[in-house]
Amino acid sequence: MAQAILVAILAGVTTALLSGLLTPGAMSVALFSLIAPTPLFIAGFGWHPLVAALSGIIAALTAQMVSGTTAALMITGMLVVPTFGITLLSERLFGNYSGRPDKDGIDLGRLAVTIVLYVGIAGAVVGMIMEPDFAQLEMRVRKAVEFAFAATGLNESFAQADAANLARLLDLIASIMLPMSALISLMTLVVSSTLGVQIADRADRLRFARPDFRRFRLPGGSLILLTAALFIASRAGYLGLLGEIVALGLVFFYMLQGFAVLHARTIGFGGRGLMLAAAWLVVILFTIPAVVFILVGMFDHLFDFRRGRL
Repeated sequence: MAQAILVAILAGVTTALLSGLLTPGAMSVALFSLIAPTPLFIAGFGWHPLVAALSGIIAALTAQMVSGTTAALMITGMLVVPTFGITLLSERLFGNYSGRPDKDGIDLGRLAVTIVLYVGIAGAVVGMIMEPDFAQLEMRVRKAVEFAFAATGLNESFAQADAANLARLLDLIASIMLPMSALISLMTLVVSSTLGVQIADRADRLRFARPDFRRFRLPGGSLILLTAALFIASRAGYLGLLGEIVALGLVFFYMLQGFAVLHARTIGFGGRGLMLAAAWLVVILFTIPAVVFILVGMFDHLFDFRRGRL
């Protein structure tokens, strides 16, 4: 018990520091925000989901004391609640298995869809709390983008005659800022949960067989959900924002399914490690090649390219 409490305190304080909310504007800390929930996941996977919850409470209280209520709510809604949910669901989904079962991939996919829906709903709710009028929220985001352009001198690179083009560019950036922020939150949860489960497994504290990423597959009906999300995204207001976030999240996981195909189909290849590292690096650095893996993931969803490989 004493060990669990100590772990919770250390994990909570570390998460609060890594979140960047205690030191807004510090770029060196902001870079670590992608792994901010990792200590919570280590506590949840390595000890118990309730230890992760206690860690989250400590992280939120730390943020409340240092930065105020807004920071505490952000940590609670976007880090603590999903971390507790992921660790609890993982224990229930994978805890009854013996060895490495075939269905761990589809259960990972179900967990992924659950995370996407949570991030979408939470993102829309947070937006409504900040500003009930969606048009006003968009205006606030646009002003922030315009201020950032002015502060960095980027607006000076546009000639006076290009003022209309600059305005259109600012509108475009402002329109994608909200869904992209939610996508970054989703990526943060994926990266941190992956690190957390690997660290707990290496420390021999994981209470279930670690799921095999090579089997990762979104459940049936996810393409229908993507189509519905794209339709909802065409609506105005917070409903449209919800659709955009869910659609982006599903596309992101289709990309990961495409990578799972690559990991499975290259088993036994010479230089496999270098090949996989190069593929990940190209997507991270250039982004555009991700479209290839998104399409591979979608076609694998329909035709199962990994049949007989695992």
